[in-house]
Amino acid sequence: MAATTNPLHGTHDLAHPNVSVQTFTIAGILVDVHGLSELPPSATSIACLWLLHPRLQRKETMHPIATDAIKAWNTRIAEDRAGKKPKGLIAVSFDQRNHGSRLVDKLHNEAWRQGNPRHAQDMFSCFHGTATDTSHLLGHLESYIFTSPSGPKITQNLVLGVSLGGHAAWHCVLSDPRITAAVVGIGCPDYTRLMTDRARLSKRKTYTETPQPGSAFLGSVDFPQALLDSIAQYDPAGLLLPGQFNPTGPDPDVGKAKLDRCKILLRERLRGKKILNLSGREDKLVPYAAGEPFLNVFKQVLQDDPSLNTEFEDVLFDGVGHAFPAAMADKASVWICDLLAREEGPVSSKI
Repeated sequence: MAATTNPLHGTHDLAHPNVSVQTFTIAGILVDVHGLSELPPSATSIACLWLLHPRLQRKETMHPIATDAIKAWNTRIAEDRAGKKPKGLIAVSFDQRNHGSRLVDKLHNEAWRQGNPRHAQDMFSCFHGTATDTSHLLGHLESYIFTSPSGPKITQNLVLGVSLGGHAAWHCVLSDPRITAAVVGIGCPDYTRLMTDRARLSKRKTYTETPQPGSAFLGSVDFPQALLDSIAQYDPAGLLLPGQFNPTGPDPDVGKAKLDRCKILLRERLRGKKILNLSGREDKLVPYAAGEPFLNVFKQVLQDDPSLNTEFEDVLFDGVGHAFPAAMADKASVWICDLLAREEGPVSSKI
């Protein structure tokens, strides 16, 4: 995929009218809130869908997905398939760090092949920052959009991210107890394996110039130890199963101690949450294979311990590369609407 390609191109019919958008400045960030004008007047409980855009894009990129999800939910309400008192749905998008209105240096959004020597650090810190920003904005959004004492309350928070935003969506659902569901679009839960393979394809000297290619990449100038330390704190594979996945050789056996630790963390971080993982089978930029070893263990742990009550759906789309086509967007909208229609107990918008 070319660096300037928008993976969301073609997800939405531009002739289809968008839902309303109102822009607020919250904590110094321009925040687009979609669907406020379309909320049912009687709605007192609101679900908020946080939309995280791809690398080299901006918040407006996510407007079509916001429109599709909100229109799908409001249509279901009108058809009275969501119950007598369904939640309202709004969606929020904002520029990731160093993107759109927050751009500081274009080079730092580029990859190794485009001449950015700090690609690994820049990308991880960007989408980890996006997860931090999401949590920060989540704590303040309601005070900007529902100011009346009798106004509705945000009782449920979901996140949907694409590509760079998909990486961030994993961080959001792992780190914030207020976010109870996530749609990960063409993202990866194992940053170390993803970037080691990208270093191989980019022919980085830190990967190629060793007797065993890749053996000295981790901890090198292209992937410093301090970055590995951050990955161990925040990235799914690094946090839940540290040292388990070898990017350049066979993975060791998963011992009981690692599995027990993983279950403890899953109970703390993901108990009762829902995740939809959407990937393109032909994706070369963020290949499914990069996250597959982690996902295999992750799914097995969830299956072995139903008390975790964590739902995970993993969908691969044939013939799809690094893109989020209409089929993915439609799957995401249906999944979100089905989740809202279940009308589970409210989740506080406060930590």
